[in-house]
Amino acid sequence: MASLAPDVVILDAAPPGSTGAPPLRLEDAGPPLVDRELADGRHLVLADGDGRHRLWLRAPAADGPLACVIPWDEAFGQRLGAVRRLERHLADDRAAMPDGTRRATAFQQRRLNLLLDIVDALGPQSQPPPSTYEIAARFVYPRMTIGRGAEWKSSSERRRTQRLIREALELVEMGYLRLLRD
Repeated sequence: MASLAPDVVILDAAPPGSTGAPPLRLEDAGPPLVDRELADGRHLVLADGDGRHRLWLRAPAADGPLACVIPWDEAFGQRLGAVRRLERHLADDRAAMPDGTRRATAFQQRRLNLLLDIVDALGPQSQPPPSTYEIAARFVYPRMTIGRGAEWKSSSERRRTQRLIREALELVEMGYLRLLRD
């Protein structure tokens, strides 16, 4: 018998009397990359920003609640991590707004705020506009001592700041005001 990969989430019918979340609807998790019905159950691969989710539905698809089966072996921690990633993916799908758009995650909100701060600093009211170094010191690396001269010119911090500035300007071109209304 082949060993089970540690990133496969095993789903089976929940024990009688299980309560809690509404039944898991895999159709709501987006179109699967792979969906195969085999003798031992249904095997799916779903994708999202966190990577791929590999699922094995041992029980036939039913309307009842499902349970995660996590074998107690040397890969228990990895298996538990895969279940948590799947739960985040499904929770994100449930957080979709009625018009089909999604709420920004905490990380996305911080990044958009950073980009909007950079846009504000580069705005027409700032004459002369701040240098890349000033933007890095003020917004991107406020608690870090950033070198000067040749050290700054060859630093990864400078390259990252330049990428963020480009991304912020592209955000303006794409109509960032729509983000503020949503």
